[in-house]
Amino acid sequence: MTYATRVRGDDASPDEKPAKIPPAISCSDCKAVLRTTYFVMNERPVCPKCRGEYKAKVDRGTGNAAMMRAVGYGLAASLAGAVLFGAFLYVAPAIRIIGGLVGIGIGMLVAKAIGRATAEYGGRRYQILAVSCTYLAISLAAMAPVIRTVYKINHVKVPPKSESRTGPAGEQADLREELNTVTPEENEDPAVTAQREKEAARADSLQRLEAARAAVRNGSPDGSFASRLNGNVSSVIVAAIGLFIVLPIISSFGYGMYAGLLTIVALIYGMKRAWEMTGLVTDYELSGPFKVGTGPIDPTVGDRL
Repeated sequence: MTYATRVRGDDASPDEKPAKIPPAISCSDCKAVLRTTYFVMNERPVCPKCRGEYKAKVDRGTGNAAMMRAVGYGLAASLAGAVLFGAFLYVAPAIRIIGGLVGIGIGMLVAKAIGRATAEYGGRRYQILAVSCTYLAISLAAMAPVIRTVYKINHVKVPPKSESRTGPAGEQADLREELNTVTPEENEDPAVTAQREKEAARADSLQRLEAARAAVRNGSPDGSFASRLNGNVSSVIVAAIGLFIVLPIISSFGYGMYAGLLTIVALIYGMKRAWEMTGLVTDYELSGPFKVGTGPIDPTVGDRL
């Protein structure tokens, strides 16, 4: 008995077609071989598992919920930086000459917090939020030494009446004493004289208190800022808003031109870092599912269907 063996090649029947290889495609991330369906992420094929990871990032980094979460994280980081830096400024106001350098750290802290809230899914709105929170933190911290000066002014005690009689202070003391000396008038009721003496003593006390407050204001770089936080409620609110806006820029100039310029440059760089760190690196564009062999991406093995 003879067996015949059919060999493909030159001896194969011309009517016989080679078997088709089923189409397949590899996931661009995990390299898994996909034979049924695939997804597309920024023109790259991905498997359902990898697509789920990207989808989770998109869901966490986009939409109103993501923005609200970013605001919460950003404000929390901003307040933490403001409290820490403000505490140092309250104790030692001169530290503000390195405030801009601290602002760099605060900007990075805020940007990292926002990135954590959005799974590092950046964008223009997150950049604006990061810069705003950075400036907010530095503004709040810059208010600390001003509040300290206001507290010192409002809690200064009336100095004793005995003063040196030399120099401008002595001249002022002599003038006050002259103005506030009560000389009883002829046939004046003793009660009236006593009342005038009491009012004169009160006026002298107020004058000495105001002189002491002026000395505190003049002796502090924040004295001119603190003096604006006096008056009625509406004027204090307006002044506080104005100081809140300009203090990070102008407060360090009280320690010299170079200190002020260094602070401004460092502050700008800190906000620039916050802006860069929250920028949109990759915009995840997901589509699919597609059947392998169809859709926008050709299979790596086999033919299109």
